Amino acid sequence: MARVFLTCLEESLGRSIARALAIEKHRIKHLPGNAPVDDFLDADIVFAGAGGKQYLTLLRGIRQARPALPFIVVTRIPNTFEWLDALEAGATDYCAAPLQLSHISSLMEPVLRGVYLGSANTGLSR
Repeated sequence: MARVFLTCLEESLGRSIARALAIEKHRIKHLPGNAPVDDFLDADIVFAGAGGKQYLTLLRGIRQARPALPFIVVTRIPNTFEWLDALEAGATDYCAAPLQLSHISSLMEPVLRGVYLGSANTGLSR
């Protein structure tokens, strides 16, 4: 069971992701995008909405405080420039909604094994 923090997500998208994660018995915490970086450091993984740029400030702060924390950016409308901004800021992955349970499970699998291999990380473990 992982500690999953959700932030900056459009309400229905956040509910959808939370329902999928609850099926797998993960502990879910919703935090506002303007919450201090320290509030996110207990997470095993963060899912953030790409709407607006608020998540980028949070992502940069998390990368400084905890570089290996998986940070997944989720959007309903993929945008190449936003994708590049997210990855350059250190996002582990950039996904387009709707996410299927199998997709969320595949994102959670390395977290549960204690190793995350993503675009921003290279096999760092907690």
